[in-house]
Amino acid sequence: MSALLTAQPGKQGEFLQTLQSLREEILLQAGCQECTIGQDIGEDSRFLIFMVWKDLAHLEAHMDSEAFRILLGATSVLTSPSGFRFIAADSAATLPGGLDRLHSLRLGRRASQF
Repeated sequence: MSALLTAQPGKQGEFLQTLQSLREEILLQAGCQECTIGQDIGEDSRFLIFMVWKDLAHLEAHMDSEAFRILLGATSVLTSPSGFRFIAADSAATLPGGLDRLHSLRLGRRASQF
């Protein structure tokens, strides 16, 4: 899963701090193999989040987690509109529900409702 996010003016520090605290929590989740957060050296308002999950079940569990809800909340408040991209190991693929699922999660609906 990856996301390229642009912090709103003046919100870079707050967004980075949120990402740093969430990263630690995400790395402790079952099935998380990697969670990398980067900041563009040429444009300090641009951030990249890159996560690797053992399998789809672990990714879906992450998407039901409090950490992911906090991440979605932070992106809706501190960044410009953005999207998350889901890529399967063997080919580019869209997670079932894709962006509709993310929008529903932002509205507080549980994944079991899909």
